Amino acid sequence: MSISELIFGSKVRAKVGLVQFDCSVSETHSDEATVTEHPVEEGTNISDHIRKGPASLELNGIVTNTPIVYLASLQAISPLDGDLAPVQDRAELAYAELQQIMKDGRTVEVVTSLRTYQNMALTGMSVTRDATTGQVLNCSLSLREITVAVTQTVKAPAPDSTANNKPVNKGKKVKTPATPKQNESFAYWAKKGVLP
Repeated sequence: MSISELIFGSKVRAKVGLVQFDCSVSETHSDEATVTEHPVEEGTNISDHIRKGPASLELNGIVTNTPIVYLASLQAISPLDGDLAPVQDRAELAYAELQQIMKDGRTVEVVTSLRTYQNMALTGMSVTRDATTGQVLNCSLSLREITVAVTQTVKAPAPDSTANNKPVNKGKKVKTPATPKQNESFAYWAKKGVLP
């Protein structure tokens, strides 16, 4: 992002949750999809579906204690979105907020000049600071999209069959004697040695 974009506001400044960066040095936007494959006996694997994976973003941003705001205003406002109170150490405040986002495991909205992301989790953060950049928060953030599942409770329909009903006592069953034809058949097969 160029200095003119920062001064005249021609593009949206990078924002992670409540933290608004003075400058986005670099952004790496990544999207991927998985193609399902099924083996067949002969030939190559066949594909029948594409499933989108979660988006990821690598962001290198800067928050300074002396920001370049519209027409080089001298008032250093808070880097937290909507907080216009002057602060002594904007960089420290932004760092504390990023740490809190990571500690709480909150999902945040990330706004860049290229794209706006919803439900992003801060998965990694590294900060570089030395004697020459003591008044600057120069941080590299790794963010990954979280896909949220929605559950719904529905009333189960009444069962069609009576398989779960308790059995009804129909009384004692009386054995009926075999008919003469059944006795004849039994005797025939017993002679053949098929029946015991």
